Amino acid sequence: MSRPRTPRPPALRYRPARRTDIETLVDLSLRAYRVSSAEARRDFFADHPRFGLRDVRVGELDGEIVASMVLYPLHAYVRGEKLPVTGIGSVAVSPEHRRRGIGEALVKASLREMRQRGDAMSMLYSFRGDFYRRFGWGLVETPIMYSLPPAMLPSSDESKRVRRLRMPDRPLVQALYDQFVRERGHFALARRPEWWERRLWSYEGDWIVYEKRRGQIEGYLHVQVDAGDGPWKLVLTVNEFVALTPDAHRGLTGYLHGLRDQAADVVITAPSDEPWAATLADAANLRGEMKLGVVRTTGHAGYGAMLRLLDVKSALESLPVSAHARGDVVIDVIDPVLPANERAWRVHVRDGQIAVRAETPRQAASRDRLPRLTASAEALAILVSGAVSPLRAAECGLVEDQRGAAEFMEPWFRARPVFVMPMNAF
Repeated sequence: MSRPRTPRPPALRYRPARRTDIETLVDLSLRAYRVSSAEARRDFFADHPRFGLRDVRVGELDGEIVASMVLYPLHAYVRGEKLPVTGIGSVAVSPEHRRRGIGEALVKASLREMRQRGDAMSMLYSFRGDFYRRFGWGLVETPIMYSLPPAMLPSSDESKRVRRLRMPDRPLVQALYDQFVRERGHFALARRPEWWERRLWSYEGDWIVYEKRRGQIEGYLHVQVDAGDGPWKLVLTVNEFVALTPDAHRGLTGYLHGLRDQAADVVITAPSDEPWAATLADAANLRGEMKLGVVRTTGHAGYGAMLRLLDVKSALESLPVSAHARGDVVIDVIDPVLPANERAWRVHVRDGQIAVRAETPRQAASRDRLPRLTASAEALAILVSGAVSPLRAAECGLVEDQRGAAEFMEPWFRARPVFVMPMNAF
C-alpha cells in the first residue's frame, strides 16, 4: 500500500495591499473576526497611527483575497537601546478557506519578505502559541496577572499627592513614559506622538498622576472602571502603571487601596519581577483560586508576546549584552523555515558588543574547540530575550550544551523580564 501524499501547499499569491483592496479587507475582517463596525475597520486600514496601507499584506487564491495581515514598523527598547522590530498582527483568513494551509503560507511568505528586506526581529501576540512556534517564534513575555480586592494593597500617605490628569499634564506623562521604558523597559515599545494623540488619550477610562511637587510628575496609571455589578462592586482594570520613583509607586498603589470601600476587584498585569505579591496583606485571587501544598495563588501566569529572530547574525549583532561579557562560543542554529539562519555561527563578545560570523569547515575541524550551543530558532529567541537563562534552558533540554557553553553565556543576556505593556498591544 502506498503512503498517502502530503497535501501540497496552496498556490497563494502574497502581495502588498492596494487602495482598491480596502473594501475587500473590511469585508474579510467582518467575516474573520465577527466585528460589528465596518466603519471602524475601514479607518483601521486607511488611517492608522501605527502603520500605513503599504504595511498591509494580502494573500490571493485564484484572484480572490482570502487572507491578510499587517507588518507593524515598531521600535522596542532593549537594555536601554532603541531597536527596530517588526510586529505581526491582524492576521485574518476567510472562514471558508481555513484548514487549507492558507495561514501557514501567509506567515512563511511574510518571514521570507521580512528577512529579504533586512528586518532582524519580529514580535507578535499569538491566537494560538503552537501555531507560531512551528515557524520559530518563542514565548518571551510571561507577566503575572493579578485579580484581588483593593484592601489587600498597601496604604500610603503618598496617595495624597495623587490626582486626576489635566490637559497640561499630557506632555509630561509622555516624557515620563519615554524615560521609564528607556531606563527600565525590556522590549517595551517606543510610542509615536500619533499613538498618544489618536489612541491613548481618547481611551476609555481615567488617567491618574502622582505629582511630587507642582509640575513634577513622577508616576501615572490608567484605569478602566466596570460598574456592571453596581456602584459598590466596581471592577478596576489597571491598563498601565508607571512609577519612576518609590514614592510614586507607593502613592499610586495607595490610591487604589483607597478605593476599597467601593471597588471589589483590582485587575492588573505586571512583570514577573514586580514585587506586588510581596507587598500584599495576604494571598487573594478573585478569578480562580488554586492551591498546591502550602502555596496559594495570588494571580496567574500570562502568555504574552513572542519573538522571532529573522536574521540571526543581524539580530545578535544589534542586541546589547552585559558590559562584562566577553569571549567566544559557537551557536548551531536549527531553522528549517529560514534556511539561511541554519548554520554554525561563531559569536565573539566584548565590551557589550557582539560580532558574528559563519563558522568555516576548517574552524569546525580545529582542535581548538570552543564552547558550543545547539538551539532552534525558537529557543534562541527565548535565550537572547533573557526570558530563560542558558543554564536553565540546558537543564530543561531546551538547548544542547557542549563544553560549558551555557554557563559561559549565562550573564550575556540577563535582563529584566520582557514586558511589552498592555497598552502597546498590536
